[in-house]
Amino acid sequence: MNENWTIVEVLRHARHDWMNNLQLIKGNLALGKIDQVERVIDDIILEAQQESRLCNLKLPQFAKMLLLFNWEAHTFYLEYEILDDFHPENVDDIALYQWTAAFFQQLENNVLPKFDNHLFLSIAHHEKGVCFFFEFEGKLKEKASLKAWLDRTGEKFAKNILIKSWKDTEFAIDVII
Repeated sequence: MNENWTIVEVLRHARHDWMNNLQLIKGNLALGKIDQVERVIDDIILEAQQESRLCNLKLPQFAKMLLLFNWEAHTFYLEYEILDDFHPENVDDIALYQWTAAFFQQLENNVLPKFDNHLFLSIAHHEKGVCFFFEFEGKLKEKASLKAWLDRTGEKFAKNILIKSWKDTEFAIDVII
């Protein structure tokens, strides 16, 4: 991940995204597809709400990484959702950022790039802390090295890592910190 985003670069990418959305709205209006216009507007609203929830977690390095991730070239697309309005306590932003960046890099190294690869991240309050639910759909080169990395680093970073599903084209894990 590019650590040195300038304000101008961030604004350029944000403007590009807004222009794409406005063109979708304008094009669908021209075609009389009001239901599509409403869908695009609803998507914009949901994305803005999720960005707001992410920023309200008060984990600035982690939030920056998620907000900027899809603006860079990667072998997988990232989507995230904050399920609850909460303020995690006792979460080390830098440690969370470093572990997640390393996890993303491990995934990047193990994903076959010519496939439609998606990583979905849901974040929710959990009785034992904060739960980060990662769900991947796509094609992995080598699952064993990724699983070994999770086993090795999970003990040092998380209270619990639970692998819920581990298949050739998908996995689901809960990371509780």
